[in-house]
Amino acid sequence: MAQATKPEAKTVDLQELEEQFKEFLYAGKGKVTNERLALLRALYNNDGHFSVDQLIELTLEEGLKVSRATVYRTLDLLVQSGLVRKLSFENQDTCYESALNSGHHDHIVCVDCHHIIEFFNPELEAIQDDILKQHQLKPVKHVHQLYGTCMVEDCPRKKSDTGKNR
Repeated sequence: MAQATKPEAKTVDLQELEEQFKEFLYAGKGKVTNERLALLRALYNNDGHFSVDQLIELTLEEGLKVSRATVYRTLDLLVQSGLVRKLSFENQDTCYESALNSGHHDHIVCVDCHHIIEFFNPELEAIQDDILKQHQLKPVKHVHQLYGTCMVEDCPRKKSDTGKNR
């Protein structure tokens, strides 16, 4: 059986992404603001899955105060533009991740410490495609999330869990 691996990292040009987002905003008569661009940069400069609160913290660390309403509106726009993915995991806040700097992947979530692990397994992908073919369907997309219990007795994330799920 093929080993599950971390998804392939892709190099993205942040300036190019900013230009894409600006074009998306202009096309929809949206405003280009420093706050909106800062959120895009926060998601692409930091690897992980981020809640709204975590994104507010990241922008504060960059010296920019962004209102919660602006974060929500901007995230909706970033998702619509295809630059950001919105993820829902059981018993956790909605998370967001960059959509273009890693290849296709699925997620494993620890129900104890809420750690999220990205993985890719070509055999699993092939099985999913075969199942669709058996039902005379063509693959369009899928969301695959595995949930497990932490087997690490002294898990540092479990002890110091502050709600972060990066």
